[in-house]
Amino acid sequence: MSHSKENKTLKIIEKEYEKDHRPWYLGFSGGKDSSAMLKLLYIALMNTNIHKIVNVVYCDTGVEIPVIVNYVKETFSALKREVIKDKLPIKFIIVEPSVPDRFFSKVIGRGYPSPTNKFRWCTDRLRVKPIQNIVPNDKESLILVGVRKGESHERDRVIYRHLTKNSFFLKHSNFAKSTIFAPILDYDVGDIWSVLEKNSPPYSLSYEKLLSLYKAAGEDQIDFLDHSSKALEKGRFGCWVCTVVRRDKAMTNLVKNGYSSLKHLLEFRNWLYQIRDNQKFRCRWRRNGAKGPGPFTLEARKMILHELMIAQEKSKIKLISDSEIKYIMSQWLVDKNSNNYKE
Repeated sequence: MSHSKENKTLKIIEKEYEKDHRPWYLGFSGGKDSSAMLKLLYIALMNTNIHKIVNVVYCDTGVEIPVIVNYVKETFSALKREVIKDKLPIKFIIVEPSVPDRFFSKVIGRGYPSPTNKFRWCTDRLRVKPIQNIVPNDKESLILVGVRKGESHERDRVIYRHLTKNSFFLKHSNFAKSTIFAPILDYDVGDIWSVLEKNSPPYSLSYEKLLSLYKAAGEDQIDFLDHSSKALEKGRFGCWVCTVVRRDKAMTNLVKNGYSSLKHLLEFRNWLYQIRDNQKFRCRWRRNGAKGPGPFTLEARKMILHELMIAQEKSKIKLISDSEIKYIMSQWLVDKNSNNYKE
């Protein structure tokens, strides 16, 4: 990436930051794009004398890939120390969905079929609502995102649908009073890795650690010196239990490349994908009384919880909280005693 392109981005961020008193929120996933966005923001704040709080927010859905959750939490701990040293007004926040909105609360407790492209109920409950809970909906704010054009056809359709007259701003129905600020929209993947590779603050954002994660999650160990390689360009970390995709390449490759404890999580995910549309595990009636594939039956939900606990025991990774299990049991009791629940 040219030096002038990065400088232009820094100036855009600085100008927007100094313009007014709206609170700022940066959505951080731990991936390459949000990491590059955080690095650019950090450098920009070092170039200004304004001290307005920027909230860097990570949403731990409860089903994030464990190695990514650990990486983000370790990185946040180091970043907290670094911003104190550099006297920057950055706060690091981890949010979570409420217990009733969590993945296993919905699937095992309420019997939701695991998500598909046509019934993708998870994004709003696991990712959007926790962020909405901390972004004030009665006053204007700015949400900084690391989205880029050219990542996928689907992503580009969403971007162009929400573009405004200002080329770096997007509108978003979930955050009606907020401005979505996307200053790296025109960056390509080489630009992203160039930002991350740069020897500049924040040093807590480790280029080497992130690079090794993308290598492990990528397809065959191809030449990673070329930033256009598939793993470094297309790699994306999502929920380990995601059944929207037919095959979870990132999890499969992480297991293959040394993260052996994730094997049991991947096996559970693949099994859940296989049983999702099996009619013998689904009620013949929907909750609204209409005939058709309904929620998982109570017996199926018990079976899913049993398999999940086996995966938890084998992997030695905490996969479900006690509060989720308590909620699940309460929902089973509700269905047992409900005249509206029919199998």
